[in-house]
Amino acid sequence: MSTSKNRSLVFIIIALLLTNIGVLGYFLWFKKPPQKPGNNDRHNWMINALQKDVGFTDQQIAQYKELNDDHWKKIKPMFEDIRKSKDSLFKLLSDEAVSDSVITQQAEVVAQRQKAIDLQAFSNFKKIRALCTPEQRVKYDSLVQRLMRKMGKAPKGEQKKEEKK
Repeated sequence: MSTSKNRSLVFIIIALLLTNIGVLGYFLWFKKPPQKPGNNDRHNWMINALQKDVGFTDQQIAQYKELNDDHWKKIKPMFEDIRKSKDSLFKLLSDEAVSDSVITQQAEVVAQRQKAIDLQAFSNFKKIRALCTPEQRVKYDSLVQRLMRKMGKAPKGEQKKEEKK
C-alpha cells in the first residue's frame, strides 16, 4: 500500500476512535439515567394535585406535609411487618408436611397486617380531608377516588398482557 493510503486509513481510524470516545463520554458524564419514581415523586405529585385540583393554599400544604410525615413514621414499620409476615408465609412452601390450617393462620396474619395498613391510610386521608374547606371536599374526594383506581391497576405493560389474553 502506498503511504497516502496508509495515512488516510490512520486518519479514519483516529477519527472513528475519537468519535467513539466522545459518544462514550457523553453517555457516562452528561446523560443522566432515568430515575425510578420513588416516594418523593409520589409525594410531589400529591402536593401538585392538592394545589391544582383541590385548590390547597400554602398553609394547607404545610399542614398536609406535617400529616404526611407523621403518617409515614407510623406506616413504615407496618410495611416491614407485613413483608416479614409474607416471608414467613412463603417459606412454608418448602415444608412438605405443612398443614392447611398453618397456612391459613399465616395468611390471616398477613391479612390482619394489611388491614392495619389500610385503616392507617384511610385515617390519614380522612385527616387530610379535614384540612379542606367545604368547597374543596368534593374535589378532594374525587382526587382520592382517582388515586385509588390508579393504585388498583396493573402496571401498563401488565395491562397490555391481560388485554391480549
